[in-house]
Amino acid sequence: MADVSFIPPQKGPITQFSTRALRSGPLWLITKDLGILITVLPYLPLLFFPWKKRDQHDKHLRFQSSRDTVIQALLLLIELVLSILVLPALVWIPVILFVAITVACVLLVRLLAWPTQGPRIVESTMDDRRALRLPQQDAGERWVFINGICTGASGLQQNVDRLSLLFGRKVLGIHNQSYGLISDILECVVQRCLSYSTMDARIAYEILTDYLVDEKVNKVVLVAHSQGGIIASMVVDHLLAELSEEMMGKLVSMVPIPKQPEETPASRLNFK
Repeated sequence: MADVSFIPPQKGPITQFSTRALRSGPLWLITKDLGILITVLPYLPLLFFPWKKRDQHDKHLRFQSSRDTVIQALLLLIELVLSILVLPALVWIPVILFVAITVACVLLVRLLAWPTQGPRIVESTMDDRRALRLPQQDAGERWVFINGICTGASGLQQNVDRLSLLFGRKVLGIHNQSYGLISDILECVVQRCLSYSTMDARIAYEILTDYLVDEKVNKVVLVAHSQGGIIASMVVDHLLAELSEEMMGKLVSMVPIPKQPEETPASRLNFK
């Protein structure tokens, strides 16, 4: 029998880039991720800074952004208190009462986070002055953005507007909804270690599938930030398993990287 060669090889350093869930158990992955979280705790307050925002051309969005920051701070405070009290409460109060209090706390968090929620899908919008600066978009291009943690609807709208201005393309935003910093971090751990597909992941999968199978589309650019990168990774894993190489060849994935002097994101990627 003739020898069979695999490209890429099934053994060797390249295998370290395979899916984490296939190389380690979920308990070990969760422990490892929590260890990483502890090392970056000093940087978490930076999520709420800087206070001064740039390029916010819509006063309504400026108000919503400030309101969302206050709500996120309040959610963080409540979730910190609940995290500290959960173990003593589990030991000292009856199980039924503990479950009832837990359900009430979850409902409280969701109620407080409700003003920051919005539509699951948004599109970039520009006033006439800024729209004139955008070049004519190739009819065969589709741009999709998935936001990270602690991002409300107004923050997502600002993100897609900024990306549209930077790259000169219309951008579709998929809202990864937030229920507070601690809830978002726990969701990140579950997504990374258990490969759990949340609603935003399912929406992203459906949209990207429609774009990639569309013969009129020749390029699909997926931009993801923070937790959005975890969601994008899961979605792309499924797409790679189900779509042809030709279809997946249309997909371009982007994550934020440090900007070099005298460069813009568009110049680095040669988008015109």
